[in-house]
Formats: sequence, structure tokens, C-alpha cells
Amino acid sequence: MWCILVVMLVLRLALGQQVESGCEDWYKEPRSSNDVCCNRCKPGNRLVNHCGADPKALCEVCENGTYITDGNQKMCQRCRVCTAPMRVKQACTFSSDTVCECDQGLRCGDDQCSYCIQECGKGEEPSDKRGCRPCPEGTFNSEIHHVCVKWSSSCSSPDQKIIAQGTAVSDIVCGPKADPKPITPAAKPTKIQPDSIDISPWTTMGIAIICAFLILFIAMILITGIVCKNGEKLKTAPEHEKAPLGWMQTPESEQCSYCSPQEEEGSSSDLSLVSVDKPFELVV
Repeated sequence: MWCILVVMLVLRLALGQQVESGCEDWYKEPRSSNDVCCNRCKPGNRLVNHCGADPKALCEVCENGTYITDGNQKMCQRCRVCTAPMRVKQACTFSSDTVCECDQGLRCGDDQCSYCIQECGKGEEPSDKRGCRPCPEGTFNSEIHHVCVKWSSSCSSPDQKIIAQGTAVSDIVCGPKADPKPITPAAKPTKIQPDSIDISPWTTMGIAIICAFLILFIAMILITGIVCKNGEKLKTAPEHEKAPLGWMQTPESEQCSYCSPQEEEGSSSDLSLVSVDKPFELVV
């Protein structure tokens, strides 16, 4: 505190040397030939006498630590002292009072900065208790230490629509309305003219060779399949189908059934017997 006062006094002494004493605006007293009267003292001077013989003696400079703003006043005012959480913004002069400001994070509560309040940021607003409170739902504040305002209910342009709701620090966001996409006709396929196709002789020969190999390969597959199929049929055929019908052998039991019991006698009639059921079989 004492340091501040000392600094202010030093400044006042330095400024006091630059302040001129006396009356700034005076006129001659009509009732006296020698006296003059002062309408307004010079800045930083208080009025001592309204009329007198010397205009400089009518006003005098204020004492250190005091100031005066009106040249017609007879009393100087004491300079203001900034106390925490305030600090000196502009020092006191003979013609102006001290200007105080609040520390970082605080701000003056009135125009005279007679007290400090908390500085509210974006998304907040000042409260009645010199503090801050968040913006209510549906309101926002995008400035420092400002009152919250309501979100806009619609976009300013009829060609726009709301694309994002507001937040505590911003209003609604508008954007252009989506236009229906134009239907683009399908592109017609480009026909390739026969004359535009350039086929070289080597390409034709290569295609012919490939086709020949494919035909040969398919033919070999078909021939192989037919041969394999016929071979399987020959292997699976029954044995009685392989022998001729006229030369089928008769089992031994059947041969004995046609033998005559008088075989030893050598009857010629019995030797000529042929089986009725099995033709072409010779009975011995």
C-alpha cells in the first residue's frame, strides 16, 4: 500500500511541475478598473478568489494526492487508491482521478469499477451473486461475459434448413436444402465398326492353331471314353454268352442221365440217341 502511495506522489510531483497555476478564462470587473474576475481555472487548479487584481493569484494547483475536474470548484478531491483484487490502470493526476482495473479473470462490476466480479466465458452468463452460471438449455453465448440468448427457431433464408442444433456456445447451423438429383440418361453403348478392328495375320494364325488343338483334344477325350466303355462291357459279359449255342458243353450229370444201362452191349440204337432238350449234343 505504501509503495503505491509513494509512486503516486512521485508522479504527482513530476506532473506538478508541468501544471500552470492561475485563471484560464477571466474578464474585467465592470465596477472596478483594476480587478478581474475568473470564470474557469486552469486544469488542476482550484478557485481561490473569484475576483482580484492578478489573474494568476485567483487559482492555485491542487495538492499532491488530490485532483479536480471542474475549474470553478474551490476544493480538490482526494485520489482514489486501488485495492486488491484491483490494480492501477491509470495513475491519478491533478485533473483526473485514479483509474482502477480488476486482476486477470475478473472484471469491473460497474462503470466506475468500484468492485470486481468473476469474468464469465463463452457458454456462461453472469449470475446475481457476482459469479457465473452455464447457459440454460436452448440458449447460447459466444462472447466473453455476455448474457445467454435463445437459439434461432428457423433459418434466415427460405432456401436453407437446420442441419445442426445449437450448443451452449453457438446458434443453430443452417445449410442448403437438398435438391433432387437430376436423372442422367444412360449412356448408349458405342458400336464398334468392323472397319475399325485391325486383325493382324499372326493373330488369325494363332486363333486357328488354338482351335485345332482344342478340336484334337476333344476328339481324343471322346475316343478314349468310347474305348474304355467297350472294354468294360467285354469284361463284365457272362461266360455262357461267349460260347456258341451249338457247342455248349453238357454237364457230366446230364450226360449220365442219357446213357443207356446196356452200354456194354454196344447197341447201335442206343448210340444214336440224341438229347431232346439239348440239340447238337452227341451222346457217347
